[in-house]
Amino acid sequence: MPKVHQLPPFAATNKASALQVNQRHMAVVNLRGNAQDPAFLQAVQQALGLALPVKACSTSAHDGLRLVWVGPDDWFVIGQPGRQAALAAALRLALGEQHAAVTDVSSGYFVVSLAGPSARELLAQGCPMDFHPSAFHMDQAASTHFHKVGITLWRTGDAANFELLVRRSFIDHFWQLAVAGSREFGITAAVAA
Repeated sequence: MPKVHQLPPFAATNKASALQVNQRHMAVVNLRGNAQDPAFLQAVQQALGLALPVKACSTSAHDGLRLVWVGPDDWFVIGQPGRQAALAAALRLALGEQHAAVTDVSSGYFVVSLAGPSARELLAQGCPMDFHPSAFHMDQAASTHFHKVGITLWRTGDAANFELLVRRSFIDHFWQLAVAGSREFGITAAVAA
């Protein structure tokens, strides 16, 4: 497993609007296949116990597993750390000889959680999307950018909680931008084990 990236030091803050951040190295498997093929959809559901989201820009989650639509034939399967081999093996077994691809890309990504009343404000500084709850719903996902850092993101929990999939090669730049953008409301860091 790759060395865990350390978050930059954040100044302690007591502000109620402070942004809570968490960075985790999760299992991330890229799945490619034909969403129009019922056999493909059935095999994925059999392997993961969760229906594959086939609607554009959608996501589904259950029991610590998240499926994120990133293209008409492209998904991320995100699970608990260390589960990537098991997830990939289950998918390959269920898919058998079907025309599909399953690739462990865990070492190339971090999952970053942004939570708190200022999460939307920070995202709005560098992302052209509208994250108001009436415009960006719980079951939605989007591939976009934060300033010039490419991200895939979705909401978790309430309207002030987001998770972002950030490429490992851009994580330092992402944190520099997040720290600079959060000066007005502060950041508290919570690093998952």
